[in-house]
Amino acid sequence: MASPPSAALQEELSLLHPAGILEKGGIKACIVGTAALRLFGSDLLMNDLDLAIAEEDFDLALSLLHGYGFEDIDFAPSQLRDMPALGKPGGWAARRLRYRPFSNPITLNPARCWHLDITPDTTFLPYPCPYRFPRFIPYLEALIQVLDTRMSSRDYLWPINYHYKIMVHLLQDRPEDKARISPANRFFIEFYAKQLLQSGEAKVLKLRRRIMDGALSVEDAIALVPRHDLLIKQIKEKYDRLEMERGNDKENTPKT
Repeated sequence: MASPPSAALQEELSLLHPAGILEKGGIKACIVGTAALRLFGSDLLMNDLDLAIAEEDFDLALSLLHGYGFEDIDFAPSQLRDMPALGKPGGWAARRLRYRPFSNPITLNPARCWHLDITPDTTFLPYPCPYRFPRFIPYLEALIQVLDTRMSSRDYLWPINYHYKIMVHLLQDRPEDKARISPANRFFIEFYAKQLLQSGEAKVLKLRRRIMDGALSVEDAIALVPRHDLLIKQIKEKYDRLEMERGNDKENTPKT
């Protein structure tokens, strides 16, 4: 007989309950954001439960949750600061709700904002829980596309960038998944993190798009990537050599 879930697990499952309401209601919804990262192995603390909702089901999802007693609340100032697209017409469309004053908020986002198709190929239900999560590689590639789209609109989304970096870190423990990433996104993962300037990040995104369009090979793209990190490495190595030579000179200087 299976042992009952721990108090911590019960609390986490209760935080995901709104996703279960939508799943049972036939709404195409998928858990994204921090809760998805936690499923993949991150220990990031949860605040809002982020849900991606299929465009055609968005209003129905809102109506269903309102019927369960969820009420609309404002986004926190920190969220508007870190996600400037939230406050822009035509930007990142989202609604924030809460069941009771001390419960965790939930945020509903159209799935198009996350560039995530909610299909059996891209999402799954961890048995026996009625909470739909994204599969690892489709979610990682969706985050890359979010970065591409929002940076093209000059919207730098700090949380998305941070979540992307966590996913890349988690990828290191998933060698079987690395081979499933498209060449354009493997290029992006390799060189985006090496950029020291936002202009360099934008350049990597542009090269990724050209690879995807077939206009540029990965090898040619690599030759065009800004590599300020290598320049800094060379300067550091030169400095270290000079320090070592200076130390050797002191040791070899005869004492008087």
